[in-house]
Amino acid sequence: MFATSLDQSETCEPREQAKATLINFNRSAQLSDLNAAVMLHRKALQLLSNSHPKRPISLGSLAAALYARFRRTDDIQCLDEAISVLREAVMISLQPGACQADLLGNLSAAFVTRFNKTGQLHDLVQAMGRYREVLQVSNTYNGMDPNQSIVHAIKLLDQWSQSGQSTDLETAISLLRNCIALLPAHHPNLLPASGNLATALVEMFRHSGQREDLDEAILWHRKALELQPSPNPDRTRSLSDLATVLHTRFERWGEGGDLDEAISLDLDVLNMGPAAHLDRSDIIERLAVSLKTRFTQQGRCEDLDKAIFLHRDALHMRAHSDIDRSASMSNLAAALVTRFDHSGRREDLDEAISFHRDALKLRPAHHIDHAISLTNLASALDTRFGQLGQRKDLDEAISSHRKALELLPQGHRNRPDSLNNISVALATRFGQSGQDRDLEEAISFQRNALRLRPAPHPERPGSLINLAASLHKRFQKLHQPEDLDETIFLLRDGLKLCHAPHPLRSLFLNNLALTLKSQFDQSDRCEDLDEAISFYLNGLALLPAQHPDQSALLNNLGVSLSARFNKLGRREDLDEAIRMSYQSISTLIGTHHSICKFSANLGKILLDAYACSHESEYLDKAVAAFRDAVKCETAPINIRFSASRAWAFSADVSRHGSALDAYHAAIELLPRMAMLGLDLRSRQQALTSGSDGLAGDAAACAIRSGCYDEAVELLEEARAVSWSQALQLRTPMADLREAAPELEKELKRISSELEQGSLRDVSRHISDTSQKVMSMEQEAAHFHDLNDEWISKLEEVRQLNGFQDFLRPKRFYTLQSAAVNGPIVILNTSMASLTSDALILTWSGVRHVPLQDLAFPVVHTLIKLIQTATKCSRGNISLPKEDQTRIEGLIQQIPAVSDSLHSTRLPIKDRHLKRVTSIPTQLDNIFRLVLAVLWKSVVEPIIHILGLQKSDNPSRLWWCPTGPFAFLPIHAAGLYYSEKMESISDYVISSYTPTIGTLLRNSPLSPNPLKMTVIVQPQTPRQKPLPCTLDELQKIEARVTNKGLVVRLMPGYTQQVISHLSSTSIAHFACHAQQNAQNPLDSALILQDGELRLSRIMQQPMPGAALAFLSACETAMGDEQLPDEVIHLGTTLLFAGFQGVVATMWSISDADGPKVADTFYETLFSEGASTMVGGEDLGFDAARAAGALHLAIAKLRGDGVSFVRWVPFIHLGR
Repeated sequence: MFATSLDQSETCEPREQAKATLINFNRSAQLSDLNAAVMLHRKALQLLSNSHPKRPISLGSLAAALYARFRRTDDIQCLDEAISVLREAVMISLQPGACQADLLGNLSAAFVTRFNKTGQLHDLVQAMGRYREVLQVSNTYNGMDPNQSIVHAIKLLDQWSQSGQSTDLETAISLLRNCIALLPAHHPNLLPASGNLATALVEMFRHSGQREDLDEAILWHRKALELQPSPNPDRTRSLSDLATVLHTRFERWGEGGDLDEAISLDLDVLNMGPAAHLDRSDIIERLAVSLKTRFTQQGRCEDLDKAIFLHRDALHMRAHSDIDRSASMSNLAAALVTRFDHSGRREDLDEAISFHRDALKLRPAHHIDHAISLTNLASALDTRFGQLGQRKDLDEAISSHRKALELLPQGHRNRPDSLNNISVALATRFGQSGQDRDLEEAISFQRNALRLRPAPHPERPGSLINLAASLHKRFQKLHQPEDLDETIFLLRDGLKLCHAPHPLRSLFLNNLALTLKSQFDQSDRCEDLDEAISFYLNGLALLPAQHPDQSALLNNLGVSLSARFNKLGRREDLDEAIRMSYQSISTLIGTHHSICKFSANLGKILLDAYACSHESEYLDKAVAAFRDAVKCETAPINIRFSASRAWAFSADVSRHGSALDAYHAAIELLPRMAMLGLDLRSRQQALTSGSDGLAGDAAACAIRSGCYDEAVELLEEARAVSWSQALQLRTPMADLREAAPELEKELKRISSELEQGSLRDVSRHISDTSQKVMSMEQEAAHFHDLNDEWISKLEEVRQLNGFQDFLRPKRFYTLQSAAVNGPIVILNTSMASLTSDALILTWSGVRHVPLQDLAFPVVHTLIKLIQTATKCSRGNISLPKEDQTRIEGLIQQIPAVSDSLHSTRLPIKDRHLKRVTSIPTQLDNIFRLVLAVLWKSVVEPIIHILGLQKSDNPSRLWWCPTGPFAFLPIHAAGLYYSEKMESISDYVISSYTPTIGTLLRNSPLSPNPLKMTVIVQPQTPRQKPLPCTLDELQKIEARVTNKGLVVRLMPGYTQQVISHLSSTSIAHFACHAQQNAQNPLDSALILQDGELRLSRIMQQPMPGAALAFLSACETAMGDEQLPDEVIHLGTTLLFAGFQGVVATMWSISDADGPKVADTFYETLFSEGASTMVGGEDLGFDAARAAGALHLAIAKLRGDGVSFVRWVPFIHLGR
């Protein structure tokens, strides 16, 4: 903005004519008057010599006319010439003073204008340089005249916009106030002083949040308007400025009169006609924004449609080179997103994202608004994710938010907004994936944003509500009372800041009510629930019809009313809850992701009605609601899975016909929860969220329906999901190569990348830079895309003739072939039905054996007793009282066991439960009891059904224990009393298999010579010595006929061991091992240089591997949280390629390793026990490993060792 007057002295006639013409232009806005003024100023300048003292003044006047023509025509050449003319004027103005300061100030302003037009940083540097020269000329602020105060205040405002330093803003306001105080009532510079003071006060309001700053800004805008009575052509600027500030005050305090006046003022501007102002497209934009805002408050669709029409009009008016074109794109995109939120028109959202991407291209990395465009794009992607549930949209949104945050250093005024935006997106992703790091990072960002928005900052309520929401999510996961307390405190604090009709008040009421409902769940205090319901009702009363937040409030109100019904039994609460729930769903767009959650909640409420009335109609409606929830493809997988489990459980216990459908729906979602795009640890964490027990419940439901084949299929599909997923990537595809070589090639490429990606380290550290975090997230997004590509290619393959079941879960007729070498007994127990069953799979079919004496609670009691016994073996000799109680209860529960114990003719308590001095005696009593229960309740019925007889050469039988059965030593079941001896080993050679599919894997024996790798660790750093491992090595070498085939690694180093495993036939580990209860993937064999972890072994394919012997502790101890995933060292080696594995269920004695290994390898390498491949004798038969272990353990038992020493040894695999 140029100063109005530079010189009040008389001038030559052309200059006077130019001034008069310029005045006419100001009245008429006719371009012809402006062109005439420029021509006359040029003519006046020609009359002055280069040394004439008035020449700088004449140059300044010409520059002012050129600048005015630039503003009228947007011709950049006019601005360039104005700058050139002002440069000359400054150079020849040798005497410091008001004239030179004015020229420097105007030159600085011109540079700023060109910077805003072109974005060239050089112009901004020049502007600041000229500004500093102004200060030098004027000496001090206090010495400036009013004209100079305006110029310097403008420069300070420009500097504030770049630096964000509040001192620049405060000084500008002070200068302008002083200037206005010195100017007479009708001075021409009173108008620019008033307008700029209003602008500065608006900026101060945005910085401080003080209402008095905004109110004063509106007063000065009104003053500026008074100084420009109609038909002054500059009146349009003041009208639109006042409209903008009124809109700002409306946004903060929600006073409808401000918004209506703002719209009215902008309409007045447009009605003045295109010739009455310079920036018609800007006015149109402002009016459109105001109409959009009024739509959000009043819900009038015509306002929103008009806003979008105006935004399109404004964009059409802007040339492709227009610096404001990107802003118009962003505004139009925002309006389209709003219409999408209201109507659900997908094309609006897609078009909005397209406009945001185009705007971002027009604002490259160096552009001042690049961060804003990143944020706008991210917000639109957030919205599309919420609608369609496509993870790539959410990942891209978070990536864009991070990039925007990086561009906003500490102290930048937009940084709090950016912190808030990324925190909301991270909290959303936590709801999708359950990754704790997302939620913790969201909370950290939200706390930082809140600190930057102290009261009474206008955006503080937004920070309060977002932080509270994330803390509530953390409470729901961790149940830490302090999180709930802080959530309530923050929401009550925010509610005080949002008096009606503040736009956030209804949301505060909803979230506070939601938190109070959580508090009620903890405290069972009715007053918490009553207050929550009251808040929901108040929140609904504040919302207009069809408001986007209405559905959530209705749903939450329904949930709380249902809770009050369950507490107090008032039927009217239940009826109202059902009505509210149906209404909440009816207000949602057809594909909205919240349909899943709301329908699931409705299902639970209808179940309450069924439980109350026993009317089957309610149960049918509940099932229908659960079906709708599970079918909602846009909802997060974990929410859909939760809904499917609720459906399955309720249908199962109610004996509804949809129960099996529900279980199938839940099981089909498991691979998507543990998708291949995740790393291994994240897959395991995803499965932890509610999948435990699903397989057993589903199988029990199928068994109850007589669908035994289906029960086998369900158990196979719902268990060992992480192994099944990983094995998909290693599946041979020779048949596909012949049918579709290009597809096979693509699948191989994708599977290779996914397998490598699953092994990546995704751990985060507090010291990680933002660049590293962004890089890790980009990597994660890449693997998510690969996962989608994998699924797409699989669907292509399944369209081919003969490949319909390609990589689908195996059907029963395929699984049945695994029993070709002996029966497979699947043991199942169900938490839902509290029953246990055995399914005997043979070549001819499947038979069901109900385990009537072994209900679900009994199985857990047996596990607790075994755990007690193994802990006691490590030094705790006392039998806890609770375990004594368990034993007594167990005997009473199972009559057959009680009869067996009584048959010994001694009182049970005296014979088996009395305190003794030796550890083995007491532990053996516990084992006798548990193994007797397993014999009577499980093994004996199966032996009878199979018609098995005692034999010196028993046949083989495979146990496939599911759920908690995996922690019980079924292979050792029997009656071990001196008066009566009966053992499973008299009838069969037992092996275990984690899944039936494990027995179907055809791994051809390597044609290479036998290679046996023996890893021995007699002395391991920071571990107890294992001196007997040296004896173990000697006994192994004594049993191997060809000594040259044995590779000794003593001690063993991780990388050395891994390199040998890839080509070994037999691997024998004699070392320490440990099962990591918190993270099973970190379970490890402990070698000389550290841990050889399960996750590392998984990376190494071992195609020639036949047998692994893990003479170490806890190598077959699974994860108690996920027993059906059978994650331990033994199964890992099976996955890696070994056909069979000898492992241990708990710690073993150092002295037993050499004894077992000696007999084992003696049998394995005995004459006639080898396998021929290609005419070559391999020297052993891996299929004889189970029999070899059978004999080795029989010999160890014969030595009279305690149960805790011989029972843990098991054989896995074929």
